[in-house]
Amino acid sequence: MPELTDKMISSSVVDAAVEPQPIDPADIVSGSPDAATVVLRLSDDGTQAIGVWHCTPGVFYLPHDMAETLTLIEGRVTVTPEGGEPVELGPGDTAFFPAGNRVLWDVHETIRKSWHLHDPTREYLSGS
Repeated sequence: MPELTDKMISSSVVDAAVEPQPIDPADIVSGSPDAATVVLRLSDDGTQAIGVWHCTPGVFYLPHDMAETLTLIEGRVTVTPEGGEPVELGPGDTAFFPAGNRVLWDVHETIRKSWHLHDPTREYLSGS
């Protein structure tokens, strides 16, 4: 759980407990990926959030309705934005996805990522 002080908030992305967040079956290409996430902090104005996501191997599409910056903590994945080139990510790698992208995720080894979402419209984060 995040630790809040009057100056900052800190959390462990390595040990954060995650809750199931199933991938839409219509988006699964192959395998049986099992996903889970936790929102560690939602900004006071509801436009930004940070959290952790965990997923077992499989191939699936994820829409990136919001801008996302992620850092892979563990595992290995190949991400391919529609119309783009595949990019292999491993522990310590950081990636940015602009809002409005649909991305093919090919999770080779169970991954855990820390993420930062930016939703200036508050359309998507309002339900976090």
